[in-house]
Amino acid sequence: MSDSEAPVYSPWRAGWYAAKANLIPGLILQAAAIALLVAYYQSQTLREALGHVEQWKAAGGYAYSATSSAFFCGLLPWLFRMAIPSLRPRSPLSELIFGLVWWAVSGIIVDVFYTAQGRWWGTGTSVGVIAVKMLIDMGIYTPLWAAPANALLHLWKARGFPLKGRIFAPGWYRRIVLPNLLPNWMVWIPGVAVVYSLPPLLQLPVANLICCFWALLCISIAGETTEGP
Repeated sequence: MSDSEAPVYSPWRAGWYAAKANLIPGLILQAAAIALLVAYYQSQTLREALGHVEQWKAAGGYAYSATSSAFFCGLLPWLFRMAIPSLRPRSPLSELIFGLVWWAVSGIIVDVFYTAQGRWWGTGTSVGVIAVKMLIDMGIYTPLWAAPANALLHLWKARGFPLKGRIFAPGWYRRIVLPNLLPNWMVWIPGVAVVYSLPPLLQLPVANLICCFWALLCISIAGETTEGP
């Protein structure tokens, strides 16, 4: 095939392939999150058990946010990849350090954002409040901050942490961020619907359970993303 006949890179392809390849695990995850939400409001025993998590979150503050996010989104996905030879990273130590640091920082940022959402719109769980929070989260916060930061940092890591490169070449958002955005919405639109339906102190802990799967998906997407236009 000549260069003129080569297939044109689609910014959605990497995200679509990653989302399609992980469709079944993703559906299982979403079903589990919904089941947890239903069980929380139906079971006094579960509410009492999760009350301990709320106490840990209240006592730990941002230290809890960083530690729990690093554990669920950084350490657990790394251990999963290390246990499967075909998924094992080429540089395990650097992958681990990156995962722990990035997701710890991200956990603090998400906690600040969730707290701000509660102050702006209230901490109730009415349909209107949840809908507004989801719109701000998925329509503004995610495309303007979460998806770009996540996609750029994972691509930087996938390329070996270069100090020079073409990541910010013209069209970088289309090439790098859009592939991250489609699976992001597929995972997190139902995910944040569950998160915002819970009390404030449980929102980050439950989001971290979903993030464990999302972190693995980000690695897959970064491996399929191109640097050049």
